[in-house]
Amino acid sequence: MRIPKLNFFVFFLLTICFTSVAVAQKNNLNRRDFKQLAGAAEEIPQMRLPNPADLGLKSKTAMLPIAANRAAQKFAIPVENAADFRLLLLAPNSEKWQIKIALPNEDFINLRNGAGSPNIEITEDFYGLGDERFPAEVFTFKNLTTGVLRVEINTRRAASGGFLIAASESPLRLYSFVNTLETVRGQNIGLVASIFNNDDETVFAGRIGAANVRIEMPNGEILRTPMFDDGNHNDRLAGDGIFSGSFVPNQSGRFNAQIIVNGANANGEAFIRTGEHLIEVAANRAAFDDNAFVKAIDETRFQIDLAAQNLKAGQQVIAHAEVWGRDANGNQKAIAWIGGMTLAEKSSGKNRVILPLTLDARWLVRSDAKSDFELRNVRLQNADSSIVLGTKDSIALSPILVSEDLSRTFNGAITAEMRTGLSPVEQSKIDVPNAVDGKLMLVHGYCSGDAWGAAASAGQFTNYVKFLDLNQNRSHDQFAQRIRNFGAALPSFGIVAHSQGGAASLHLYTYYWSGLDYATGGSRLIQSVGTPYQGTAIAGNLAAIGSVFGAGCGANSDLTYSGAAAWLANIPSWARAKVFYHTTSFTDVWYRYDYCSLATDLFLGDPEDGVVERAYGQLPGANNLGHKTGWCHTSGMRDPAQTGDSSRNANMNANAAR
Repeated sequence: MRIPKLNFFVFFLLTICFTSVAVAQKNNLNRRDFKQLAGAAEEIPQMRLPNPADLGLKSKTAMLPIAANRAAQKFAIPVENAADFRLLLLAPNSEKWQIKIALPNEDFINLRNGAGSPNIEITEDFYGLGDERFPAEVFTFKNLTTGVLRVEINTRRAASGGFLIAASESPLRLYSFVNTLETVRGQNIGLVASIFNNDDETVFAGRIGAANVRIEMPNGEILRTPMFDDGNHNDRLAGDGIFSGSFVPNQSGRFNAQIIVNGANANGEAFIRTGEHLIEVAANRAAFDDNAFVKAIDETRFQIDLAAQNLKAGQQVIAHAEVWGRDANGNQKAIAWIGGMTLAEKSSGKNRVILPLTLDARWLVRSDAKSDFELRNVRLQNADSSIVLGTKDSIALSPILVSEDLSRTFNGAITAEMRTGLSPVEQSKIDVPNAVDGKLMLVHGYCSGDAWGAAASAGQFTNYVKFLDLNQNRSHDQFAQRIRNFGAALPSFGIVAHSQGGAASLHLYTYYWSGLDYATGGSRLIQSVGTPYQGTAIAGNLAAIGSVFGAGCGANSDLTYSGAAAWLANIPSWARAKVFYHTTSFTDVWYRYDYCSLATDLFLGDPEDGVVERAYGQLPGANNLGHKTGWCHTSGMRDPAQTGDSSRNANMNANAAR
């Protein structure tokens, strides 16, 4: 049944239902706040976890650490593509350093104290993901030849270090990935690396001479481990050009892993590449019982109690499972998938909790399955980081008896209630009359200032409110809950979002009941611009950069390629269909080198907006409203900020639900 907008009395009731009491920035949630997610059997393949090997980073850079308070640190950097080779110096106080550079086959040049060379252009820029910006110097070279470029840096009496980053548009790329999404303390975690040609996707375009991993652990300790191509370290076959190394974390938290690869390309020219990976490690691996108890809630719903170990009562997790059974002919068949947010409940067993899931009986009727019901491909994921906490191939279910009346009267049509469960209003059995005063909510992104402030002040949006949680680093779930709490003061709302705000809004609509579910008018519930739905390449190194600068928002695993993919695996097609998204990139002309940010451009593949690559701004199953050039991610980049496009803003305002 479609629920119209709400009057004041119902708004008051919903405020009670929707608002979570904040204590020390933590929300007290219960099962009424969560949607009980489900989908048809034919959707099951798209809801499975991706292959980690498909989530790799394609690096054209080498990110070399510079230590603080050290004299004469020397770097020998191969130049295998001289035409567009660049160096980036990323450090808080690099203007105080002594820096010397020797071009291939030339003597050193001092780049400080007014010295320099007509063949070296120095450009001041910044590196960042949101409005958090780290100062950078970009060195662009003219008349450079292939060979070895030598750099000598003196940081004596400097309190902080930094990074020297080398990059070019050479087609030679390092492809590296973490080989598991189940990153849990005590479990083996592997890192895999190979070299390929980006022009034609040819694998093994070069020969790796040496590969190593440097891992910074949560307590600050550094672990170094070699990588092998011997066929004995999860690297496939010996000598096949695929290298692998591994480690077993003995603590939970954030690990920063950097893969360093040296070798020679197909022409025999030396190269160096690095790949930076942010790895969130959970404290414990969840383990499941072999059986789960099923009990009836009412005529159309059952509760499945999953028993699990190594979780805490009250812990919020994302659960997912496939429901299977046998039909009258004895054939096994998929029935539906179920899942969503759930809270671990106390159990009588030692170190055990119960994870309640809801199964709508109409999925069973629709499938014509009769017996031997079980859950397959069961998984739990951390609500904040999407880490896979545990999996199980199958769990047997206790017998399920569907009422004869339901079997006889259900017409087979999939309803919204089957997909999301009962809303708080429906659970309260209230007849909701029409009301007004829904708003358009403007939502910013990761570590952001008031991204929509100028556009709103210019009158490009009407009947709106601005969500402001400025300059913060939130997971998608934390971000979504704050949007929800802010929106609890509204009878209904639609959203126009920038950057991470788009993913957080989709997360909110997928998992939680909120004013989004009661918006009417307009054809677009969630609209976004510049959202990295599939992650961004620069998210993986922000933790290392932030540690050098000693401040800032920090890294966010939801914004990495692998983190975004693990998150997206739980977002169903019906939720994606409510998203209308835009992508942008810099103005591209033939007579100059074009970019949004010269610093971040070294890490991104074209076209991109300075933070988000067009390819990774796509949301399969959603509504792509097109790509537009001449607009960058934020202000201060080469082209204007994408949130300032008045024609796009007017279109989003006119089509927004409220």
